[in-house]
Amino acid sequence: MNAAPVPAAHGSFVRWGPFYALQLRLGLLSASDLAVGRRSVLFVAFAWVPAVALALLQGMAWNARPDQSLLLDFSAYAIAVAMVSFVLMERSSERQMAGLIGQFAARGIVLPASLPAMQRIRERMERRTGSWRVEAALLLCAYVLSYLWIRHGAGGVEGGTWFGRIDDGALRPTLAGWWTLLVALPLYLFLLARWLWRFVTWGLMLREIAGCELRLVATHPDRCGGLAFVGHYPKTFVLFAFAISTVVSATALKLIVHGNAELSSFKFAMAGMVLLFAVAFALPLLVFSPRLVLLKRQGLNHYGALVSQHNLAFEAKWVGGMPQAAIVVEPPGDLLGSPDASSLADLSAGYDLIKRMLPIPLTGQSAIPVLLAALAPVLCAAATQIPIGEILARFKDLAL
Repeated sequence: MNAAPVPAAHGSFVRWGPFYALQLRLGLLSASDLAVGRRSVLFVAFAWVPAVALALLQGMAWNARPDQSLLLDFSAYAIAVAMVSFVLMERSSERQMAGLIGQFAARGIVLPASLPAMQRIRERMERRTGSWRVEAALLLCAYVLSYLWIRHGAGGVEGGTWFGRIDDGALRPTLAGWWTLLVALPLYLFLLARWLWRFVTWGLMLREIAGCELRLVATHPDRCGGLAFVGHYPKTFVLFAFAISTVVSATALKLIVHGNAELSSFKFAMAGMVLLFAVAFALPLLVFSPRLVLLKRQGLNHYGALVSQHNLAFEAKWVGGMPQAAIVVEPPGDLLGSPDASSLADLSAGYDLIKRMLPIPLTGQSAIPVLLAALAPVLCAAATQIPIGEILARFKDLAL
């Protein structure tokens, strides 16, 4: 069942699907207010307060063994932070994503004849996002992954952990482990999976938009034919990158602090995670690359011919070294204006803009916030072994 959004939520990624409808019925949110602050607190409390209480009953909340102490498990705190991040980003993503979609029409990039097609594309995105089949599959995957997570963690420590142990090949969860297995981890993984699916639906929508008739300008100063605004979408996922990096970094931090692991043993994993973010956020934008590459090639051809004609006229008038007969086509006056120095500079600037066109509408201005959000938890983990000043100095050297 798909919950109907408020009218202002056209293009929304968050007001669809059974989970949204359930929260609406329970009064956790309303059609006019996503109540992200209240819901983030409730989700974390629902996931972890009972787990801590059950751990206290069995002496697994705080004791001499870090592996058997829930309150000394950095991963539990990281998962709580991630859950808060996943909920908080709903409000900002709804506003920003709807704004990005509207820019295609507002900037005249989508021709009026293609507006009905844009409406259908948006409706398909909403149906995909709110599919009950998808959410059911995501919930099932969340439970399977939760079991594998708990089993792997319990089997990796001699004597077991605060959430369980392995006896004769079978998982024996503690009381807190049962709650974590049935509630806390599935809720976290389900929230994570929903955002991953929204990311997929965004990519599918961009692919369909790229197939529409678009009016791009080769000389647009954004060097992307007028599409640079689409490349700002990664900013919507800043909290997502921060959440994932926090969980990964907390796992590394636990091994460093409690397992005497070396920070250097995680450097490739951390670098790979940051690189994965960069590649993943660039992938959906590749659907515009064929259009931009073709636009650049055609622009260079057209402007190259135009500049040649104009410069021949310029030299014939001002230099005198070029006979008028050498001009193959007389440049139209209403297009070029007078063949003087100012028009020469204008045409040269336009040609230079086309030469510097990007093959993908993604710039450092839009990618850097996401990468910084992913790096922040990594730096915190690294600071346990390396002074933060030295870490920042190293990054400064790399940047220079």
